[in-house]
Amino acid sequence: MYKPYSLERFKKYIKKYYPDRADQLLKDPVHLWRAATGLELIHKEPTEKEQLRIWQNWNKLSDEIKKKSDAKSMKLFGKDNATHNKEIMRDWN
Repeated sequence: MYKPYSLERFKKYIKKYYPDRADQLLKDPVHLWRAATGLELIHKEPTEKEQLRIWQNWNKLSDEIKKKSDAKSMKLFGKDNATHNKEIMRDWN
């Protein structure tokens, strides 16, 4: 299973590969939380392929970890990860 970047590695990666969006991404609560915790959190990705990848990763998490991710999803989006993913995938179909 893919593990999100650590916070330090995330910062270096973003500055190197997305210099034009680095400031925005480094302030994004979803990406910062994922980097800090190493946990997947469902959010809108730029491509359907990436969306499917993070959904597959999320499904590989233990039930305990899914609950932590769902709690953060509720705070950020007002819905759990499964509901959020269903809504996002409707946009791709």
